[in-house]
Parts: sequence; structure tokens; C-alpha cells
Amino acid sequence: MTTPSRNRSFPMEDFVQSLTAQLDRAQDALALKARTGRPLTFALKDLSLDLRVFCESDQAGRVLWRHAAPNEDAASTVRLSFTSITKSMVEENTVSLSADEDPRALDSLAGTETLRPEDRDKLERVGVRTVGQLQRLSTGADPTSVETYLGIPVMRLQAALQQASKPAITGNEVIRQGQRRLLRVRGVNLSDGGVPEVRLSGEPVPVIEASAGELLVRPLAHHVDGPIEVIVTGERATGFYDVGPAEPHAATVAPLSAEESQ
Repeated sequence: MTTPSRNRSFPMEDFVQSLTAQLDRAQDALALKARTGRPLTFALKDLSLDLRVFCESDQAGRVLWRHAAPNEDAASTVRLSFTSITKSMVEENTVSLSADEDPRALDSLAGTETLRPEDRDKLERVGVRTVGQLQRLSTGADPTSVETYLGIPVMRLQAALQQASKPAITGNEVIRQGQRRLLRVRGVNLSDGGVPEVRLSGEPVPVIEASAGELLVRPLAHHVDGPIEVIVTGERATGFYDVGPAEPHAATVAPLSAEESQ
């Protein structure tokens, strides 16, 4: 039997998330118990824990805990109290995943002059984790004030925002309407209000619908897979697609007339 090491440090947030996940499983077990017809059972209302741990932080700024061994002194006592909240309370105080105009992670902004790892760490500490949140943070704000508050040079913030304004493809999916194949291309900055140029395997294809976050295009009959190109105001976004071979059209056979059948 392997004895777990008491000297291993672990992120505080991982501990809290693991504990709440197990409490969720306990709640699911109570729901199953109620289905058996039991008229009365027990539920966990509040939970308090006192932990003796040593606190430290890593280079990314994460708070780490290490459990104190039985004979170790000078450990801190951390008291955690858990209580229940409703679904509406969670939704009211949580950023909507579907509301972000640009859900890309900050590290998707390529380039040597854009955000560095230490810059991304500083942004995450104030709740900025996506490109869309970075754009909202900078909208209407004095770049010098943002630099003073976050400690990130203006030049790198401006380079990141310039990179974020370029078109980018984040994914695509095939839509079949009968025997017709359509390709839905998802991304950011895919349209500036007009119809962009879209090429599949180097050939222009018709654009049926266009918006900044989504394009609907019609592949040609011989298009199966290959590169995607979207060109918006001279900027190019690239990706790959796979729509599969086109389905052959079924032959239509006219019924024989009464005279022909004789």
C-alpha cells in the first residue's frame, strides 16, 4: 500500500473544487435515496473545516497549501465554512460563457510583442481570462491608467488589442439540408458588416450568411477537406475543414404509361 506524501503542496482552489464536487455527489445520492420512497432522510446544511496547513505561493501567484505533519509546528489554521446556494444565485454572480464576444484564451494572441506569461497572470488576478474580457477592460479606459493599475506596459497591451482585432477561425461544422452540404465557420472578426471572401482549398465559395462570429458557406461539389481562408479588409484567417464527399443525386424514374406497360 502506498502512503501519500504529506509534504506535497496543492493549489487551494483545487482542494475547494474537489470538496464541493464530492458534496455534489452526496446530494445526488440523497436524490436517489428519495426515489426509494423513504419519507425522511438527512441532508447536509452547513459544513465547517479547520485545516492545519503551511501556506505558500508559486511563480504564477497561486496560493498553495501543504498539510502539517503531526509533529510540525508553526502551521496556520485555515477555517472553511460551506453553505448551500441556489442555482439562480450562481447564475446571477457568474460570467455567462455565451455572453463573451471573443471567448479565446489570452495565450491565443500570438506574437513576441503581445502579452507575456507574467502579463496574463496579472490579468487573471483581476478576472480577465479571455480576449473579449481584455477588450471590455480597455474600452474607454486610459491606457496609462490601465498600465498603472495592472503593471503591464502600454505597448504590450496595445499590441495584444491589435492582434485581437484580426479575424480568427475557432471551428466549423457541417450542416446538411437534404442533399446539400453547408459549412458553418465560427470565429471572431469574420465580417466587418459586409460579405467577406471565403476560400475552400484555394477556391472562392458562396457566402450565404455573414456575421462577425459566424459564416455560413456553400462548398462546391468536389470539396471534401482542406484549408479554409477568410479574408476581411486585407486580413486573413485560416483553418481546416472536412465536409465529406457529396451524396450522389438519386435518379428519378418516370412511371410507365398504360400503353407502354402493355
